[in-house]
Amino acid sequence: MNNNRFFTIPAEPPIVAEVRRHVLDAFADLEFYEEGHRYVLNGQSLPSVSGIAHRFIREPFNEQLQAKRYAEKNGQTADYWIQQWRQNSFRATTLGTKTHAYGESLGYLRVGLPERICPAIKAQYMSEYGFLAPIHPKEEAVLRFMNEMPNSMHLVLNEAQVYSGKNPCKERNLKERLAGTFDMLYYNDGSDGQPKGFIILDYKTNANLTNDFNRRYGRVLSSPFADMTEEDLSLYTIQLSLYALMLEDIGIPIISRRIVWLKDAEYQIIPLPDVSERLRQTL
Repeated sequence: MNNNRFFTIPAEPPIVAEVRRHVLDAFADLEFYEEGHRYVLNGQSLPSVSGIAHRFIREPFNEQLQAKRYAEKNGQTADYWIQQWRQNSFRATTLGTKTHAYGESLGYLRVGLPERICPAIKAQYMSEYGFLAPIHPKEEAVLRFMNEMPNSMHLVLNEAQVYSGKNPCKERNLKERLAGTFDMLYYNDGSDGQPKGFIILDYKTNANLTNDFNRRYGRVLSSPFADMTEEDLSLYTIQLSLYALMLEDIGIPIISRRIVWLKDAEYQIIPLPDVSERLRQTL
């Protein structure tokens, strides 16, 4: 369930604490269950943001068909390749989950809140030095990202659940209630010369974000995203615009949506375009 608790950070701009409380209060009735990754609002299960983004894939992956073709070309049986693919997916998902927990924990530790370190990460914490040990290259990338974050960036929330349908202008709401969890919401105070405002960031641990084959052969998403290649980068563009849309529905304007792509001990920040108006007209 949604168990975010309000907190304050010393010397943070007043607007940061105000928005933090506003987000937590606005979505306090949303329940989240780790088992099954379920969102429940007033007893009703809501579709997830990540699942919605996949609706725009024209031809969803047919595991049985592709495994049969792959076996014919590479040997072994279709069941063998299905098992390999599922095991690889499980490994990647497990690593992604742990890396996100490390990122959430490090974000809170960085602002003096060690009590908010995730239980799964506590064994990596050296309290006498205030050090959260990275034990994987992707966690090293998170540490580098946090160490290089400018002082103009102020943490609002990590891992907060939100849902659609709260815009006071009913015509602006999506026709369908959706829910999701964004990784990070920060406020840039403008002291670094960058625009002042709220920024959504999401960690991604994919080996690749783009798909060369689909780009080469012009495989694109369905309308209204037929100008976007069928690849993870496009799906994440939709995903982060949905998060931003949900915050904007409660009066929090988002000036930027960014992926923090974690590679082997390195990271890359990738700004994403805003496609929220297309989503409002479609969903």
